[in-house]
Amino acid sequence: MAKHSRRKKPNKPFPSFPLTAHPNGQWCKKILGKVHFFGVWAEPNAAHQNYLRLAEDLHAGREPTPAADGEFTIKELGNQFLAYQMQRVGTGQIGGRWFEDCRRVVKQFARSVGTARSVVSMMPDDFQQYRRLIATRGLRGGKGLGVHAIARTIVVIQGMFKWGLQSGLLEQLPRYGQSFAKPSAADIRRSRAKREREHGKKLFTPEQIHALLDLASADLKAAILLGINGGFGNTDCSALPTAAVDLNRAVIDFERPKTAVRRVVPLWPETVAALRELLDGKRPTPAIPAAKSLVFRSELGFPLVRQTIQRINADEIQKVVYVDRLADRFDLLLNESHLKRFGIGFYTLRHTFRTWADDAADQHAIHRIMGHSIPGMSGLYIEEISLERLKRVTDHVRARLWQSAAATDAKEQPKSATG
Repeated sequence: MAKHSRRKKPNKPFPSFPLTAHPNGQWCKKILGKVHFFGVWAEPNAAHQNYLRLAEDLHAGREPTPAADGEFTIKELGNQFLAYQMQRVGTGQIGGRWFEDCRRVVKQFARSVGTARSVVSMMPDDFQQYRRLIATRGLRGGKGLGVHAIARTIVVIQGMFKWGLQSGLLEQLPRYGQSFAKPSAADIRRSRAKREREHGKKLFTPEQIHALLDLASADLKAAILLGINGGFGNTDCSALPTAAVDLNRAVIDFERPKTAVRRVVPLWPETVAALRELLDGKRPTPAIPAAKSLVFRSELGFPLVRQTIQRINADEIQKVVYVDRLADRFDLLLNESHLKRFGIGFYTLRHTFRTWADDAADQHAIHRIMGHSIPGMSGLYIEEISLERLKRVTDHVRARLWQSAAATDAKEQPKSATG
């Protein structure tokens, strides 16, 4: 009896070709324990393209649902949305840090649901599974995101689809389902209570602030005093121009970088003295023209907080590197003072100012000092708040800081002997 001759399997067209020749005459690959076929031996290029089109879904354990011809894909929507956000970075409407957040979220979302997936095929179950993913594994496959990070992620994703609708790329928004919503107020309260039980409140005591001031260098001391005197954050200090500081009148008047809202901050004598010492002393030579007009400069002469945009080409951003020398140096100071704990940083001074200032019972004045817009109709009609009124708030915080410290010193003084 004549033996049946088997066809000779073809060699791979190139060494890194991901498929294997199956005896049935097709190119195949075993994925998650199951063999999948992608095309005949005679057309390895077509089989390879078919694999690349379906691979993301198959390796993720999803049933492949690639877009039909002419249907808009998640990848296309994500790329165009990021191109729009990149234009906003160039015009100063958003910062590079927010763009980097958007880029990471959009990239991870596309990989999760499938880059070749059509937008119109997205269903509530897809969004529910994605929300579960970020809550349990985060954006990098490790620890799940907290409530605030989940909220930011959902804002980015829903913002991408909304932008697609407004730009005419989509005819309607997908149905997100009830589960793809930002964490509720109750969720946020529970998260905050848990964090406070484990790590304490995001506040400094007067004694802790004095301990930091005692160890701080001249520039860091001035920044700390601005943080507790007027609720200055990292970027506020970094972007503070010398022209906005009037040491003779003891006041700072400029627009807060984050909100573009005017802020007026009466300065304590201690803050004036620290700023005067800093500005009159020898400071690092400006490394770039923009740093020349700033109160604070890094050791190398750059703004304390800056971002470096790494581009693939003129039209595409690869990565945004965020540098915050104020945060770095303040963390070192916290460690040196034995005050470092989870969630505490330079911005904690702003939290502390706001908490102490609340006892002054003048919310509009606090808003003006901190650079917040005054809410409601009041914000439309209030043109000016007197410096005396603002000073009552900052004086209240100053009294809390120095009177508390003075009381502590008095307790530590040895009692004089009698009789």
